[in-house]
Amino acid sequence: MATPSVIVSAFLDEGVPVEDNKNLTQQLLVGQALGLKYWTPRFVFDETTGANQNICALSDDQVKAIASQSQTAGFTIGCIGTAIGKVKLEDSDDGNKAPCKTHTEHMEDLKRAIEVAQICGAKFLRAFSFYPPLGANANDYYAEGLDRLGQMTEACAQAGIVYLMEPEPNLIGFNSEMMLRLCNDVGNDYLLINPDGANMHVQGRDAFAEYLAVAEAGKLGFMHIKDYTEPCPEAIMVDEEALRYFGSVDVGIAGHDRIFKDLAPRIPQIDAKLKALGADGLILDIEGHMKGGGQFGGWSGPDGLGVAMRALTDLLAASGISYVVRQYDDIEKK
Repeated sequence: MATPSVIVSAFLDEGVPVEDNKNLTQQLLVGQALGLKYWTPRFVFDETTGANQNICALSDDQVKAIASQSQTAGFTIGCIGTAIGKVKLEDSDDGNKAPCKTHTEHMEDLKRAIEVAQICGAKFLRAFSFYPPLGANANDYYAEGLDRLGQMTEACAQAGIVYLMEPEPNLIGFNSEMMLRLCNDVGNDYLLINPDGANMHVQGRDAFAEYLAVAEAGKLGFMHIKDYTEPCPEAIMVDEEALRYFGSVDVGIAGHDRIFKDLAPRIPQIDAKLKALGADGLILDIEGHMKGGGQFGGWSGPDGLGVAMRALTDLLAASGISYVVRQYDDIEKK
């Protein structure tokens, strides 16, 4: 029997040496040095504004330049790191810094994200499931979130793009139960879940149990890899800007050793499902937050991203899972 294999990828904007300058060339150099073949663009430093911008906020010409430079550097763009679904459903002054957008406004944002994915050749959009007012019962806003998500997933499906729902504190889909409920009620194969062990752990939840529920339901489409080194109490609300103890999977306590051991025999079935949707296979995307994280991004530095990747590949090997990275044959001779 062939060894199960995953694709290792990363948010390379985490790997720049200076957090406030997500320089594209530096991102790609770090990715090459780590041996990655895939990456997920998220923030890129925009010379015209002098600030980091999400790739979806850039012009077509800028996105095409990113895609071209990425290809020249030997990369495949597997996913686009968007903030789709990371919007408030009510314009309440609740301390949440996310914008409030109407469904019509946000459908325009989604349309742009799909365009960016198509320019880059990506098959996945990393996205979310909407914010109710901070501290409110997510069930009270479920119907509105479901209606929006259903229409957004249909737009993705028509474009052949998979909407990857990520669990995160304070969203409607903050845990596996709510995300699976959304997936089942939407009933579209192009809506899948992107488990994130650290995002479950910081809510005081069992990250392995949350992963397992998604895997057993057949809704796992992607995985974010970051961990956390301190215990966390169960909480309805989480201050994301106060989280300071993210770590690599060898020092974190979210349980990635258990997750990967369970994942290994599931990979062929997951891959078959993803390839039927036009993707290359299961991607494990490093979002290390090794030097800090927050609601709309994080930073690892070149050293931190390297530590996070080596910890991941060591644990994958120990779990009987091989992984796609650059090999000798990928190097172009002059």
